[in-house]
This record gives sequence, C-alpha cells and structure tokens, in this order.
Amino acid sequence: MKKVWGLGIVILTAVIFCACGGQELADISTAEGDGYMAIIWEERTYVPFCAVSKNDCGTLIGYVNGDTGDRVCEYKDYPSNEWIANYLTVDGGALLYKEVNVTNIPDGLQSEYKWND
Repeated sequence: MKKVWGLGIVILTAVIFCACGGQELADISTAEGDGYMAIIWEERTYVPFCAVSKNDCGTLIGYVNGDTGDRVCEYKDYPSNEWIANYLTVDGGALLYKEVNVTNIPDGLQSEYKWND
C-alpha cells in the first residue's frame, strides 16, 4: 500500500509542477500570402524562408491553429521575433520562417523562395 501511495504523490507532484511551472503556449495562426502560407504570431507575419533540420528546432512556442501536430518553435540561437521554425510531428522536416521586415540574413542561410528576394 505504501508503494502505491508514494507513486500517487510522485504523479501528483509532477502534474502540479507541469501545470504551474510550464510555459504558456502562444496562439499562432496562418494567413494566405502570394503563393505561400504565412504564420501570424504576436502581430508579426513570418514567411517561409528555407528547409531546415528539425534537430535544430528549440523551445516550443505554440501550435498552428490549435493543431498539436503542427508546431512552431525557436530556431537555433536566432531571435524569435525575427526567425521561427515550423514542423509537423508526422514527418522529419522543418521549415524556417523569416519575419517579413527582417533584412539581415545570417551567414549560411539562403532563401528558396522568390518572395524573399
């Protein structure tokens, strides 16, 4: 009986910790652009920039339109007010998005899309 009670306390503590200490995820939506789907977050618009590895995605920011399988996260050490990454949990790839007003492109990044020219 003591083992069951102890396990219950551990589970309850984990639930309370997650509920109180977890970050609140952002409301993220989309908007149709000129041949692409933009991501809208905190009144900023992000456009697709290039394919990236999901391994370089960092902290989860939120879900696109509430879909837990469609995730937006920080990317490497890039500022999230300029760069974010989006990936679906069902496949292996991710897409880097650039905030539309960003003009300083980090070394090693090149857009695959004409709207970023």
